[in-house]
Amino acid sequence: APYLTILAFNNVVKIHPDAKLVLAGDGPLMDTCVNLTKHLKLDDHITFLGVVDPNQAMSLMENAMCFVQHSITAMNGDMEGTPVAILEACAAGIPVVSTRHAGIRDVIIHGETGFLCDEADVEAMSNYMCELAEDINMARQIGTNARSNIKTNFSLVQHIEKIQMALKSREQN
Repeated sequence: APYLTILAFNNVVKIHPDAKLVLAGDGPLMDTCVNLTKHLKLDDHITFLGVVDPNQAMSLMENAMCFVQHSITAMNGDMEGTPVAILEACAAGIPVVSTRHAGIRDVIIHGETGFLCDEADVEAMSNYMCELAEDINMARQIGTNARSNIKTNFSLVQHIEKIQMALKSREQN
């Protein structure tokens, strides 16, 4: 729900008028997001990049203060799994502000590796973004914690070990 990210960011700009939001990606909600940005008069604060390649994504993360993703459950109950972009942001040492949604809760430890708000809670999301903007040392520490969490719990070696354990368990049954 990138439009909810934009609504949260609108609150941030009221407190931090120099704040910038860069949105990467494309999809059926792009027109809605562009139109909402114009309606809220945030054109000078939000940049839409469209689809970016992995090198561009890495460069964006190197210069980001935080990574924000507002995910929600679709009306038909559809939910995403664990967003790769959140894993990448954590691996890059960036604090994440996101929602308690699907696999995101498995990656983000609230208050340690990022902040989680309820789905559609625009106010909480904007508060967490402001909190990070106002305490750069805390933001850096949370980013460091995020990177450490990824190294410890989400490495390829760990993933393969978990799959092997599951296969062995299944063979024994």
